[in-house]
Amino acid sequence: MMSGPGTSGLQSSVQSRRALPQANRSGPPATRRKSTMKNAVAALSLIACACPAAVIAADRADSVYLNGRIYTVDESQPWAEAVAVLGDRIAFVGSNAAARDFIGPATRTIDLQGRMVMPGIHDAHTHLLWASMHRRYGCRLEDQETVAGIVATLQQCAKGRDPREWLVASPYDYTFFPDHRPHRKWLDQAFPDTPVFLRHFSFHHALLNTRALQVVGIDKATPNPDKGRIVKDENGEPTGELVEEAVLLAQRFLPPDSAEQQLEALRWAVRVNNQYGITSIQEAASSRAALTGLNALDRDQELMLEVAAHLTWGSPRFGGVPNEALEALIDDRAKYQTAHVRTDFVKMTIDGVPLPPHFTEAGIDDHCQVDLGHVFIPPGKVAEMVTRFDQAGIKVKMHVTGAGAARVALDAVEAARKANPQSTIRHDLAHTNIIAPRDLARFTQLNVVGEMSPSVWHLFGRTLGQPPQPAWQFRTLLDHGVLLTVGSDWVVTPTPNLFPGLQGILLRGEESVDLASALRMLTINGAISIGLEQTQGSIERGKLANFIVLDRNLFTVPATDVAETRVLRTVFEGQVVYEAGEAAAERRQVPD
Repeated sequence: MMSGPGTSGLQSSVQSRRALPQANRSGPPATRRKSTMKNAVAALSLIACACPAAVIAADRADSVYLNGRIYTVDESQPWAEAVAVLGDRIAFVGSNAAARDFIGPATRTIDLQGRMVMPGIHDAHTHLLWASMHRRYGCRLEDQETVAGIVATLQQCAKGRDPREWLVASPYDYTFFPDHRPHRKWLDQAFPDTPVFLRHFSFHHALLNTRALQVVGIDKATPNPDKGRIVKDENGEPTGELVEEAVLLAQRFLPPDSAEQQLEALRWAVRVNNQYGITSIQEAASSRAALTGLNALDRDQELMLEVAAHLTWGSPRFGGVPNEALEALIDDRAKYQTAHVRTDFVKMTIDGVPLPPHFTEAGIDDHCQVDLGHVFIPPGKVAEMVTRFDQAGIKVKMHVTGAGAARVALDAVEAARKANPQSTIRHDLAHTNIIAPRDLARFTQLNVVGEMSPSVWHLFGRTLGQPPQPAWQFRTLLDHGVLLTVGSDWVVTPTPNLFPGLQGILLRGEESVDLASALRMLTINGAISIGLEQTQGSIERGKLANFIVLDRNLFTVPATDVAETRVLRTVFEGQVVYEAGEAAAERRQVPD
């Protein structure tokens, strides 16, 4: 329980003092950061240069956190007892005694009672709109693992609906079906007239019933699209399962979501992220609808996240619109840039997923050649576009789950480096499941980030028992000097909670990583990867006041207890944007 003088009313008091040095939410990020830093530095300089008597005349802090175990992720000062916040910036990091100089009559003081504080978490790979629309408005199958359970849930979702309307649900897995063979017949009896579309938990495949196949025009004579497959039985009849690019044949028939639902879903998603201590994200497939919603939230000061919005290129299936519209959005990207939304990022999907029974990742064969059959974009085109984006100042994130896809991506960055030797953009490889030995050193040579997805390990427990070896080479990549980040891939995972993934990093056997290195992956490395390390990613004087209070000290509890970590408080730009039930209840009981 957090307590101390002025604990009550912390959130409302901070919000009411926004006239203090703060972000200009109406301007572009560069303007906001410059203006904010200018004001904050002016105040902080007075404090830094003053003697104790002069400190009295300087701006007092809005809030001071005392008696904590504050892990700063600042190598020059790893630990501190106290932190003071002025406006949206950190005014002081250090001892309890020195922090008291920042306490004035209006300052809120929070007694951390020895609890651990760390920088806000950076989620390097998430899907805000997809995840929130599914969780808030979708027909959810998470609790079902049998055909009977799926059908029962679908029937419940269909109540009161026009039977001719599409029924869309997720997730399913092949293990839910007899003989591990998904088939439309299991859906047809309950839904003879309703088109049913089930999304695979990876979002790379789909299962349709017979009525849905009829609506979209898929039959025995329909050929496989490029880089996709219509699964057919021994008689050539479609089973209903669509693999990779074949999903687009049906997806384009699905009804669009309403703008009102999308906005509410995004609003909810921001709260969920704050609940898990996340203060900055890389949105890995940003549509025009998602950007419109995020802009609206930021305009209304409801976007308590820093968003690096990656615009989809070359994949209508994940972008939701034809390639021409995807390219038009990239051209229009500056229109959607706000105080907390940056749009100079692009996402490319190079291969599929390493999951049975289809295994659509692009590997490397026995002759050390890339399996081009599962490379969705020709390598030459990948290199051309990465070079063009690099020249335009756009960072590229490339989905790669196979070693062959990783090589294609690294080759593309190498081409960009040769064409644009002056560029300092850190392009990154998303997921980075398996890297061939000869490609390990290329990450540092090419200044490429390795984004990892430890939170999806639970998927392998259901489908493979264990991930393929040598998957997720944390220790190996670190030993090669690679800058590593961590993403939840929320929508594939049930929540954006990264603490279970953190535990997995610590317990990876020979590929395990020490806690300090792992926490850098969740904080400062993410800031570095998107070029914001000067303003966030660590608890340092002058940086944005983005930090979280935990219910346990990660450095003293067993590694096996890390996954159960709860966030008690999340502070974003000086504001308390999330407070756990116990602390919130205490705050409500104390009069302002």
